[in-house]
Amino acid sequence: GSVTTITKANEVAAQNIAVNVSNQVLGGYATSFLGEPISVQSSVFTVASTTGSGTGLLTSVSIVDENGSIVAGPVDGVYVSDLVQTLTFTDTITYPVGRHVYTLKGKVASAIGNGGTYIVKTTPSTQWTSVTGQTTGNTISLSAQSTQIVMNTMTIKSAALTVNISSQPASQNVVAGSQGLVIGNYQLNASASGEDIRLSSFP
Repeated sequence: GSVTTITKANEVAAQNIAVNVSNQVLGGYATSFLGEPISVQSSVFTVASTTGSGTGLLTSVSIVDENGSIVAGPVDGVYVSDLVQTLTFTDTITYPVGRHVYTLKGKVASAIGNGGTYIVKTTPSTQWTSVTGQTTGNTISLSAQSTQIVMNTMTIKSAALTVNISSQPASQNVVAGSQGLVIGNYQLNASASGEDIRLSSFP
C-alpha cells in the first residue's frame, strides 16, 4: 500500500452556509491510495475562522464519503486560539483504493455573524496517525504529504431572497381572447442566501 495524493477536493466548492442548521458543508478533501485499502486511526483538522471564540464552536461535525455515508464523527470543535479550533476524529477511517472524495459537514453556532468564514485545513503527515494497510498490516508512510491541505472557504449567510420583474415580455399589443399568454415574468434569486428559501404563497 502507498499514497499517491491527498488534496483539496474541488468537487466541494466554496459556498454559502447557514447557522444553526445541521449538515452544513465545511470543506472537502480527496484521497488516492494504491495497492490496498488504508486505515487511519486518528485524524485532526484545523479550522480557521473570522469569528472569535466567544461566538461558539462548530458542533456535530462528521466526515461523509461520496455516497453520503458517515465514516467518522460526529465530533465538536475545540478552540486552540481565538480564531482557530480543531476537530479530532478518533474513529478509524478506511480509505479504499483509488481516488475518493470526502466532505466535512456540521452545524455552525447561531451566534456567528453574517459574512463570517471558515477554512478547514489538515496536514496528513503530522495530523493523521496510525496509518495501516488493511491487507498487509504494514505501516504506511504519509511523510510525502507534508504540505497543508487548505480546503475551499465557506461563508456564513443569513436567509435572503431578492425578487425582480423581468424585462421580458416587453410592452406590446395582444389579441383579445389569447390563451396561455405570458403577461409577466418574475426573477427570484436566492444565490446570496445561506440556505434554501421556500415560499408558501406568491400573490
